[in-house]
Amino acid sequence: MQDGQNTNKTAASNRLWLVISLVAAATLVAVLMVPEAENRVEDIPPPAAGGETGDAMEEQARAPVEDTERAADAGGENDGDAARKYLADMRGEAVKPDALFARAQEFQSRGRLADAWLLYFKAAKEGHAGAAMVLAEQADPRFFQAQASALSRPDVVQAHKWYLQAQRSGNALAGQRLAQLLADLEKSARAGDEQAAVLLEKWK
Repeated sequence: MQDGQNTNKTAASNRLWLVISLVAAATLVAVLMVPEAENRVEDIPPPAAGGETGDAMEEQARAPVEDTERAADAGGENDGDAARKYLADMRGEAVKPDALFARAQEFQSRGRLADAWLLYFKAAKEGHAGAAMVLAEQADPRFFQAQASALSRPDVVQAHKWYLQAQRSGNALAGQRLAQLLADLEKSARAGDEQAAVLLEKWK
């Protein structure tokens, strides 16, 4: 009887080790079959020198609209709260892209650049070609003006993105601007700018 129990325990132990060995072997094969992660162009950040970028502004634009009573006049902090309040007040209503664009221009004229940028962003996402062109020009190194842009520096990735959006929305000038942007990148790449070379490879 004792010999039978020992035999059963030995058999169970052998089966357990067999299962463990099979699992270990399968895990090793799976690990070996996974290719090395590639350095994708999408992972390469846009040219930047510090401060607010187009990506940071987009993150603000995608943030949930909150009901707020702050920053309703030109003398308040220029942090986009007035634009968010405008959107919150219009919640539930069909806000037309033209109305967003007009309000963005109003904020722009009052020097509320972050508020203007957020509404240009919303209008461009709704297919307003003029809003997309404004965003592109604010980021394009050829047209960038610090006093008129919500961005702290030019951003060719954002410029390319919004020119494309404007072109898709029917703006004829956007195609010319895109060609100009690519020509400038080619010049920079020939001068040894690796970032420009990578972006060209991605966009062409």
